[in-house]
Amino acid sequence: MRSFLLTLAVVLGLMVVPAHHSATFVTAGATVEAAAAPAAAFDQTPAPQINVEVNRDGRWYASPVWIAIGVLALIVVILLIVMASKGGGTTIVRP
Repeated sequence: MRSFLLTLAVVLGLMVVPAHHSATFVTAGATVEAAAAPAAAFDQTPAPQINVEVNRDGRWYASPVWIAIGVLALIVVILLIVMASKGGGTTIVRP
């Protein structure tokens, strides 16, 4: 069990480290490229358009958060049923 946990920790660690460093290299390259651009190129860009739509149609049961909570609750209920059905029988205590 310890080797499994150690392997899992190493794999997760390796997944996190390269993603962090690659983002650093991309950011550094973008800043060098932005510094080399002429100032006239920035004057021709149009103003950004931001459209925010909030759709509140009252369907809380379609939210991924509530679906995940429901799935976890179902798993807990199934585990309780399985544990209750595996009962060891009656314990007799004799003095």
